[in-house]
Amino acid sequence: MMRLLSMLCLLGMLLATALEGRAQIIEFSLGGGSLTLTINTAVAGQEPSEITDNLTEIHWDADFGVTAKMIVSTICPGQSFSLYVELDVTSWGSGTQGTEQPEVQLTDGMMAADVLRDIPTTAPGREGYGTLTYRATATVAQGTSAEHSDDVHTITFTILEQ
Repeated sequence: MMRLLSMLCLLGMLLATALEGRAQIIEFSLGGGSLTLTINTAVAGQEPSEITDNLTEIHWDADFGVTAKMIVSTICPGQSFSLYVELDVTSWGSGTQGTEQPEVQLTDGMMAADVLRDIPTTAPGREGYGTLTYRATATVAQGTSAEHSDDVHTITFTILEQ
């Protein structure tokens, strides 16, 4: 059995561009905070099994007065393994809804990628709730945490003008 450990340090950081002095809100619950994903299952002759976590809930309020979007980025010096995130919107305020984007691969130093676009301009449509699904993968060729150390990601979600 191969044991691979990827640690995800989910910091509910908000680095939003303030327009007209309005506040933007991103709140995490349940899995928010440090989250550890451990890959420790592999069948001889095959790649290790991926692992997912979908316990982190997110709430946002894009109080910009203009159409907004939510982006994600990560910092993970010495990254050895693969980590992905996807937002599944579970509810909106009434009115128009935004557009969810496909799963994003989180790579050290990456340019920020969209996870949600077309967030409406007015309440309550500009507010929503969702679930973040993290997926960690590793290959035999990438080695193990014992060889490379754990991956520790600092993930930043940002709401800004679209």
